[in-house]
Amino acid sequence: MVNQKYIKEIKKVGIRIDHDMAFDGKSKGNKHLFRVVKLAKYLALKSKADISIVECGAWLHDTALPSGNDYDYKKNKKIVEKLLYSIDISKKDKEFISECVASHEGTKIPKTLEAKIVHDADVLEKTGILGIIRHTWKLTNSKKIKPEKISNKDVKIIINHIKWRGNKLQTLFAKKIKKYLTVKITKPKIKEIISIASKMANRGIITEKIAITISKNLNSEQAQLLKEQLNLDFLKKIDK
Repeated sequence: MVNQKYIKEIKKVGIRIDHDMAFDGKSKGNKHLFRVVKLAKYLALKSKADISIVECGAWLHDTALPSGNDYDYKKNKKIVEKLLYSIDISKKDKEFISECVASHEGTKIPKTLEAKIVHDADVLEKTGILGIIRHTWKLTNSKKIKPEKISNKDVKIIINHIKWRGNKLQTLFAKKIKKYLTVKITKPKIKEIISIASKMANRGIITEKIAITISKNLNSEQAQLLKEQLNLDFLKKIDK
């Protein structure tokens, strides 16, 4: 159990890295970490996991991004272990938090319930239309797609990535949320979303502002789900 004093320290570290260091500061001001933390805490309560470990892991889950990517389990673990070194929490808590960060991208099966929850919370951010926007943003700012010319291959890569991540969900409640957030959408509309999102991302615009623009080009059901994803309003509906 990590007390609130150290959770606040860890939160500051996570936000600083996400806003000031990842992608050369291009994502400054985005709310991804805040949504993942809230989702992770919700799943922790439902699964009776250690909510303090889950919260710390969620704040730190993207701390390997400044190194280039966060897909390498061992590299992720070393990075977060170094970040936690000077924080006065137990060795066991550090190990549990490190596992949350190391396995969050699904490249290795999470070893603990808390790590499964952080993984699933991050996957839910890569679900539905918000998932398309977020992964497009990441690929654009990693120079892996060209915003001026989005190809069918680019679309396929993004769709397959979202499917791959969704298929790796670990917890029952996360699977329930994914089912709710999944919306019917045609490939031409997906390509249109990717094209708009990539061009805006290339201009340094954050996910949330891109989503507002894209919502104007969606039908009412799609726009409503995207709004619920951004505000996490769907959690109230899931509980009913």
